[in-house]
Amino acid sequence: MSKKTSKGVAMGIDLGGTKILAGVVDAQNKVLGRGKLKTPFQGDSAALTAALLGACDAALKEAGLFRSDVTAVAMAGPGPIDREKGVLLRAENLAVRDFSVHTALAPAFPNATKPRLENDVRLAALGESRLGAGKGVETMVAVWVGTGVGGSVIHKGKIWLGRNRNAGEIGHVQLDFRRAKPGTADGTFEGIAAKVGMTRFLAKKIAAGEKTSLSGVVSKEGGRLKGKELLAAIQQQDPLTLKAVARSAKAVGMMMANIFNILSPDLFVLGGGVGVDLGDFYLADVRKWAEAFAFTTELGSIQIVPAALGDDAGILGAALFAREGD
Repeated sequence: MSKKTSKGVAMGIDLGGTKILAGVVDAQNKVLGRGKLKTPFQGDSAALTAALLGACDAALKEAGLFRSDVTAVAMAGPGPIDREKGVLLRAENLAVRDFSVHTALAPAFPNATKPRLENDVRLAALGESRLGAGKGVETMVAVWVGTGVGGSVIHKGKIWLGRNRNAGEIGHVQLDFRRAKPGTADGTFEGIAAKVGMTRFLAKKIAAGEKTSLSGVVSKEGGRLKGKELLAAIQQQDPLTLKAVARSAKAVGMMMANIFNILSPDLFVLGGGVGVDLGDFYLADVRKWAEAFAFTTELGSIQIVPAALGDDAGILGAALFAREGD
């Protein structure tokens, strides 16, 4: 591989609750190679570091490059982060706490600038705003529904961080005050809409005697629903799954309406495993409820579109972030 080809290569890493995606991205924002591994969500820092580097090495192999060719690195992490220190403080669906991206990644990439860290949805939203569904939009709100739920506000191409530098955590907004308990997912948007929320809903109904084709997955200890499993159950018209998904879509639509009533952004972008895997079926239901709960649309309607970059949103956003510095 020539120096010209490898110049400016960034490594973007998207750490999710289910999988790790790594991408080698050139200066023109083209993905040259990808690597994918299962997230060791119950493992310690050493296990997570090994998995992150394994995904990076797979991406580099596909690109025909080496660790020494990488000049910038950033990771998209789930949960609250300390951007300045590069520390993932905690993650709802991972066992690690206070995970240092610099400690984990810097030794592996000797020619790269200091590894950077930002929230996974915020970086996916950055990718969509610059290169995908939100390109050219002044104010965009991302809602990512997957294993958990995350969000981000992008204004004029920049991530809105807010006072605590972690703005956008809509998954932890309370929707059901009767069940709300500080520090738990009870009553939260994520606790209803995400795959973890749907799993809890299905498990509760199964325990009460209701039947579903997903009982094997839901009842297994540590079992996690996959988008393709949800989609298959929907296609089979499984009644309980349809209830769980409809409940999720209504929560997403209500949340978007709440945000629209407060901020009135130009565009909502819906992404994440659930948002993408369930496609138009899910999006139509989300739009229905968002329009129903939006207080006023006389002078401007609520606009909701699907994410356009697929799994590349996080790695592209991370690559953009890796190059930009503070």
